[in-house]
Amino acid sequence: MKKIMIRILLALLALVVGYLAFNQIDAQPYQSKYGEPPAVAPGAFEKTNGYYRLWTLTEPKNVDIETDAAILPYRRLFDPAFDNERFIKEFDLDKYKKKVNYSTDLRKVLGVLKFGADWSAALDPFQGQLIQANEEYGFMLGRYEKLIACDSFSDFSLVRIDTPIPNLLAWLHTAKLSIALDILAAKNGNAPEAAAHLLRHLHFATKVIPNSRTLITNLVAKAAARMSIEALNNIMNQKDCPPQVFQLVYEQTATPLTTDEFGSRLSLICEMSFPPDLNFSQESLYSRIKHKFLYQKNRTRNARIRFMEGIIQREQTPPSHWSNEPLEWRPLSAGAFWRLQNPVGKVLLDVANSVNFIAVVYKSYMLKTFHDMVHIAADLHRSYDPQRPVQAQLNDLPSYRQLLDPCSGKPYLWNEAKQVLYSIGIDRSDNQGETKNYQDWKGSDCALPITTFVK
Repeated sequence: MKKIMIRILLALLALVVGYLAFNQIDAQPYQSKYGEPPAVAPGAFEKTNGYYRLWTLTEPKNVDIETDAAILPYRRLFDPAFDNERFIKEFDLDKYKKKVNYSTDLRKVLGVLKFGADWSAALDPFQGQLIQANEEYGFMLGRYEKLIACDSFSDFSLVRIDTPIPNLLAWLHTAKLSIALDILAAKNGNAPEAAAHLLRHLHFATKVIPNSRTLITNLVAKAAARMSIEALNNIMNQKDCPPQVFQLVYEQTATPLTTDEFGSRLSLICEMSFPPDLNFSQESLYSRIKHKFLYQKNRTRNARIRFMEGIIQREQTPPSHWSNEPLEWRPLSAGAFWRLQNPVGKVLLDVANSVNFIAVVYKSYMLKTFHDMVHIAADLHRSYDPQRPVQAQLNDLPSYRQLLDPCSGKPYLWNEAKQVLYSIGIDRSDNQGETKNYQDWKGSDCALPITTFVK
């Protein structure tokens, strides 16, 4: 009996050793067809780069952000001419984010700029607060003007998971405040000037989008671009909107956005370089042992790269041409035998590869379709005839016939009851112009409200 037990124990030990040895056989590194993240061009660190203006947006009022002294602390974080490791370690991100903050009351006012709402009506009760905010934060708005007027914008962030990033929330709040003031200006009789300024917002954002190395910067730029379009559309929807606004918006949105201008290619390439790993040196002894014996770095990295390649490919391809392959990540830690190979890596991949990447593609195509539709809307406003149905007038517009919904490959749809022009969205299902929110792509269309008036 004792010999049998010893044999069983030896057999079990051999299985465990074999299992652990099998999990030491890693795959060969896979090279992405999209290549490695490009190196930062030497000229990117010149003082004229708009990325510095984004970093210095929240410097105290008395700081001249155009000086070498103002930009040096940020240059040292990324320029290889400096000891980046040292300066990143010394950089106090919390202190940086607290330099200038918008008041809670103002953030609540800006919070009325909700997706799909009538922004002009929503801001009407807060004109006094906005005028006061214009005075109090005028120095930041002035810096924002220089930011959106920059000739070049090149994100020189290091391609590493711990790279510092600018105060993007401050950028978003400043953009919202500037947009709110534009809507207020339009309401007070300066619609052409307000529209021209909003178009500068939009053009700047589409300059940032293809040059963002970090995905969050890319997404904030898309949000700023989308809000600019919504604001332009809101101004055109007002009864007293002058005809020159329609013409201005029509002319300056005539060129459709390219994939680079609405997509996330560069930032996704950089994102795929981040290993879906944990800092196991800070974990328990048990976690470190699991990582040592049951984690295969290359196999995990390869699976992530292939998934990210699929996301990039989807974004580069109009949804109307997509296959029927599911968009979602297929969980690896499922089934009877998933633990046989790289179990720790599979769990990490399942956590890291969430639907958030699909939402990135949704936001990209929302921006693309909004840009198309605001151009069509401006064209409709220019020639609106109250004696004819809107759909019949849309059918006569060259812009409507030429700018097809990339999600269906067909003309954008008009819902007469809801008075919205809409794309069917990346789920490629017609939901009658119903848009859930800016995050949820399932069962959600991309809709732009259009209100027409007899002139």
